[in-house]
Amino acid sequence: MSTGSVTAEDDPRVHAAVREYLAALEAGQRPDRVAFVARFPELADVLPPYLEALDAVHQAAPRLGRSRGGVTPAQAELPTEPLGDFKIVREIGRGGMGTVYEAVQLSLGRRVALKVLPFAAALDPKHLQRFKTEAQAAAQLHHPNIVPVYAVGCERGVHFYAMQLIDGRSLAAVIEELSGEADAGGSTTDEQRADVTQRPARAETMKSVQTRKTIRNAARIAASVADALEYAHEAGIVHRDVKPANLLIDGRGVVWVADFGLAHITTAVGPTQTGEVLGTLRYMSPEQAGGQKVLVDHRADVYSLGATLYELLTLRPIFDGTTHASLLRQILNDEPVPLRQLDKTLPVELETIVLKAVAKNPAERYATAGEMAADLRRFLDDQPIRARRPSLIDKATKWARRHRGMVISAMLALIVSVAALAVAMALTAWAYEREAARAKEAEDNFGEATRQRRRAEDGMREARRALELFTQVAEEEFAGNPAADGVRRRLLEIALVYYQDFLGRYGDDPGLQADLVASRARAETILRELTTLTYAGRYHLLHQESVQKELRIDPGQREALAKIAEPIGKLFRESAGLTAAERERRFLAAAQDQETAVARLLGADQMTRFQQIARQQRGPWAFNDPDVVMALRLTAEQRKRVKEIQDEARGPGPGGPGGFGGPPRHDHGRTRDRIVAEVLTEDQKTKWDELLGEPFVFDFKPGGPRPPRP
Repeated sequence: MSTGSVTAEDDPRVHAAVREYLAALEAGQRPDRVAFVARFPELADVLPPYLEALDAVHQAAPRLGRSRGGVTPAQAELPTEPLGDFKIVREIGRGGMGTVYEAVQLSLGRRVALKVLPFAAALDPKHLQRFKTEAQAAAQLHHPNIVPVYAVGCERGVHFYAMQLIDGRSLAAVIEELSGEADAGGSTTDEQRADVTQRPARAETMKSVQTRKTIRNAARIAASVADALEYAHEAGIVHRDVKPANLLIDGRGVVWVADFGLAHITTAVGPTQTGEVLGTLRYMSPEQAGGQKVLVDHRADVYSLGATLYELLTLRPIFDGTTHASLLRQILNDEPVPLRQLDKTLPVELETIVLKAVAKNPAERYATAGEMAADLRRFLDDQPIRARRPSLIDKATKWARRHRGMVISAMLALIVSVAALAVAMALTAWAYEREAARAKEAEDNFGEATRQRRRAEDGMREARRALELFTQVAEEEFAGNPAADGVRRRLLEIALVYYQDFLGRYGDDPGLQADLVASRARAETILRELTTLTYAGRYHLLHQESVQKELRIDPGQREALAKIAEPIGKLFRESAGLTAAERERRFLAAAQDQETAVARLLGADQMTRFQQIARQQRGPWAFNDPDVVMALRLTAEQRKRVKEIQDEARGPGPGGPGGFGGPPRHDHGRTRDRIVAEVLTEDQKTKWDELLGEPFVFDFKPGGPRPPRP
């Protein structure tokens, strides 16, 4: 490579020299540029422009708009050379993506805001890419509430872009001033207080008795921001850092959305991937703050705008954690304090809009920023809003999410209650035997013995009915709830033990035997179905070559999977010689061992993709899986309709219509699509697409494991 072809982008020597020069500047030194370049003769033709840019930017940063060493901003020496077509006048502010200056565009003679990326940051590819992303995102957008970009350039290694200069202040400054006035007091007119773009009046009054005009003005600002975000989202750009500091209010009261430094352009691949925690934590949506490998889409902006409006209306942040850990815990687990609990003057409709926007589950928020803007304008026009306050079930679900420990304790208490019931049943059985013995001894008084025996039978039947009640709870109340599968299974197993014990004790009593046999058969059926739904029909996929290739199963994992499958295969070969109860017990234990072993063997991404493939393979019968029922929140009516469609898709076989064995009337794909179209809501359809993931082409090899029938 010749010297003339060396650039800062491809020569580490340039990087090292620039960093050394920048370190000297930041240490307060004034290196001789000529002497410094002389130390690197092989870079003599490349280095000077970059050092010149460093001098210019470093000269502007500490002096412009600040006082240092007794020199006032008015006295500070301005840079002698412009940056491209722009001459810097003063520093306006600093952010994570660079420094913003007021500048004059020489060719047009107009004032602009010039955002400059420090040269040292430009050497970091991630910082440089994010700066370019911001410029690219903002330059694509032309909306009356988005700060427009005039020009983008790079001069002497310094990256910058020019945008419209907004004469005003940020919404964060407005909120801070309102909060400060609340502490300090003061007095102005109601007209000034009503307009958050003017210096506020007594904020103590703002906190307790908001005027109608103040509230409407806040809603108007939020609606304008929502319109701007909807425009950006339709252009494929998600802001991801909506907060008061990035919303500017000009002298006319117009709000401007600025700082697209963390924007995600859906058509671009760069430094903004899922799993990174980007943005300001206090205004982050839970899916952003959690930092998990999940899709962060436009609904994250809806949440951040809701949190901003919450703070504008209440003059306090939506969550007030003072440490990173406490704030993160609140965002992920706590529900915000309702606005009207802080200020009774706030309208119920506006509180409903804000709480819907900041729902922790993205599916429960406004689907688009445009929908939020429409509801805000309905509020402003005194029309009914579309958002609805949470129902009792919604509140109970959120309460359970916030008090998981208490819910688990309640389940444990239920198990203890079952154990206590078992003891009571044993005592009842003992009483039954005692009464039966007395009846036998009292053969000379047949009438009295018969009455005693009936009392004992009645007591035993009462105990059995109590156990039946717990079986019914396991069958109906916990059905479709994967989180309760463990408790449900334990209740059914306890019931089976005592049913078997009663049969052994009173099997010769025709009056009791028929009821006990029927109840025991019901509990066994429930447990067998639960076991089948939970463990069967999916792990065979892991032995298919196409599935292993999709999951990127390495040779070590492939060998381990073969060993994991051996106990199940052996059990199937030996099952002919086992009783039904022993076969059921051993199959359940083997299936549990297999599930645990596979969960330990596969990585998180592999397990997620495997579950998606398994759901695709099950076709329309995936809607019966407890995790799918839970994730989609299928109602009882929806589950009933799903079953009707599934029954129509099964052909008549040994089990009759709807049974197994007959050929399906429709292929799985058509049946699944019919369920999606006829049963699911729009939000459920979106969630269903997430549960399925990318389509997988099944290529089962002849002789390989065959998929089980649904």
